[in-house]
Amino acid sequence: MSDDTQRKQVWPTRVIGLLISGVCIGLLARQVDLVQALQNLARLNGYVLLLPLAVFLAAIPLRALRWNTIFPVGSRPGVPSCLTALGIGNMTNFLLPWRAGDVARCVLVRRGSTLVDVSRTLATLGVEKALDGLALVGMVLLTISSLSPPPWMVKLVWAGSMLFGGALLVMVLLRYRAASLIHVGIAALRRARLAALGDRLQAPFASFADGLAAMSSAAQMLRLLVMTAAIWTTEALIVWGLALSFGIEFSIRSAALVSAVLALGLMVPAGPGGLGTYELAGVAGLKVIGVDPGSALALTLVIHAWAFITNVGLGLCLLACGVPVARIGDLEAARADWSPRASA
Repeated sequence: MSDDTQRKQVWPTRVIGLLISGVCIGLLARQVDLVQALQNLARLNGYVLLLPLAVFLAAIPLRALRWNTIFPVGSRPGVPSCLTALGIGNMTNFLLPWRAGDVARCVLVRRGSTLVDVSRTLATLGVEKALDGLALVGMVLLTISSLSPPPWMVKLVWAGSMLFGGALLVMVLLRYRAASLIHVGIAALRRARLAALGDRLQAPFASFADGLAAMSSAAQMLRLLVMTAAIWTTEALIVWGLALSFGIEFSIRSAALVSAVLALGLMVPAGPGGLGTYELAGVAGLKVIGVDPGSALALTLVIHAWAFITNVGLGLCLLACGVPVARIGDLEAARADWSPRASA
């Protein structure tokens, strides 16, 4: 695939992401006094930022440990490798649109970048996202019971429950019915006169199902659920600590609601770093717990800037330590394997 063709395929997604960000910023401008919000930034107490920094430095290794645990026992890349890929992937997500860092993680976490390797890693990311999504929905459900949530938040909970619950069920089905589903898929490709492509994809399909191995163990899933709960507790503590540094006090329970709404907003495809969607979600979540719009926007800007600086800073540190960035270029090898032309 030529560079010109790749650019033609990428630029529409970038434009769509920027448009989504622009719409969200416009909605914010109608709801919030921007001048007041910027004036509120002067209340920030830099010394208190040491608390969320300490929590962040503990949360990232915990995420790497969970990701390594999701992999099948015989093909775990190790926590250091997962930490490196996660750090650079998170940085990439803040610098490029449409969660490009998740694609980079599939290549960076392993030495090989064949379709079989990427398929297995992609499955582990699917399990990770489903666990995070269900945790976020659970956090919202636990915290809004004592509040009067707006209708959009109730709809968000229902939509998230169906989306992430459905994804988890699909992955369970793929894990337990992998052989029969692969057989049906290969047979369909052969009927479509794509027998060579079917033969080529059989191993990657099996590798994807292998990446879902954690779904077949109740003890493994329980460990992953405990890790996920700990991870999102740290996210709530970071929000709580940043609010404290800003002079806004609310409970850890309220911080959990805000962090869940922020994370759900960041999942919406938008411009680099979730610009616009992050702010809109943050203001909405903070307003639910009683923070005035001006302070809510100012605090959300602080949280967003904090997330950007810490994640990009960690990624740059990992690059400075000699992480082989050239390995990302190996993604072209995987693309060659995926291409139907390669099977002709």
